[in-house]
Amino acid sequence: MISDYPDRLQQWRAGVEYEKVIEEKWKSEVRDAQKRGAPPPLPPATAAGPEPKSPRLRQHDVTIEKVAALLGTAAPKGLLIWRDELTGWIDGMTVYNEAGRAFWVEAYGGRPYRLERQKHPEPIEIARFAVAVYGSTQPDKIAALMRGADDGLLSRFLWLWPEPIPFRLGRMRPGANWAIAALDKLRELDLQPGAQLGDPARPIMVRLADEALPELEGFGRDMQRRQMTAGGLLRSALGKTRGQALRLGLLLEFLWWCGADGIGPPPSRISARAFEEARRLISDYFVPMAERTYGDASATQADRNAATLARWILRERKHEVHVRTLLRDERLPGLRTANDIHAAAEVLVEAEWLSPPPRGTEFGRRGRVAYPVNPRLWALV
Repeated sequence: MISDYPDRLQQWRAGVEYEKVIEEKWKSEVRDAQKRGAPPPLPPATAAGPEPKSPRLRQHDVTIEKVAALLGTAAPKGLLIWRDELTGWIDGMTVYNEAGRAFWVEAYGGRPYRLERQKHPEPIEIARFAVAVYGSTQPDKIAALMRGADDGLLSRFLWLWPEPIPFRLGRMRPGANWAIAALDKLRELDLQPGAQLGDPARPIMVRLADEALPELEGFGRDMQRRQMTAGGLLRSALGKTRGQALRLGLLLEFLWWCGADGIGPPPSRISARAFEEARRLISDYFVPMAERTYGDASATQADRNAATLARWILRERKHEVHVRTLLRDERLPGLRTANDIHAAAEVLVEAEWLSPPPRGTEFGRRGRVAYPVNPRLWALV
């Protein structure tokens, strides 16, 4: 992608120097015309254009002006932004620019965008404001993100919060050769020329197959029904599922194309099969993930601690929760003090997982406080 960049940069620099010579000649002609009392000649047309930028696929610097400049010059097909800590990026959106969050909300649509700059007379024109964002964060930090007003930013993410799995070393080699071949295919996809000479190139539209339209309608109605009983950020997230299913269907089509043998043409439509698989991904995986993310993140600290305690009870098959033993031997996240454990246990008492500590069990100075586990729990798991 960058093989011809040095040549293009050299040609641009030569063009800039040539235009400087032409401009000096024009200034001289203007002075001569003034001396003769003749009308001044028109200024020469500039042809060098903006400075070419090295092509980009991904970016870590996420200042608004930097991203806009790259989209306008170096990444006409879009950018991937990867952040190891998403919450730091989201919290810092409005530090230097109050419109920062609105800027990133716009990045979801891939539509034309114009960025006006105070220090520069010329705005940055973006033909397609297309940015993909990928990253991770700690669950505890999500709660703080979700306390603000719902401006639609968080609902544009597909959240993943899976259960932890036992650690094991991988035995399979990464599919590097497949990835390189797939990237080559995707890299060679080009935009179509503009409608008229001089117009910017345009994306090639990939339509949903006609036979998949009833499936889309049914899926949309199902998500609308679920929206009616949802609230808060989950309600907003469900409103994005129709568009996300279409996007995932498009991604599946291109992944299948990348994995196919031979040199076939790129997908020209989203097939019914691709949309059905995408619909299942949304309904069976991403919606439950959103429910867990928005539900757990909005829960109180006591509720989250109660969930931690409940998972420990199930994992260890405990028949009682002994507060001192839990403090001394386990050190569970969020349950660092006796008060934390008592508060979590009281939540589970209300849920009928535990019973209050029996009376008459205290002895010695410290006493023994234990919450018995409801025996009926083991009949249900």
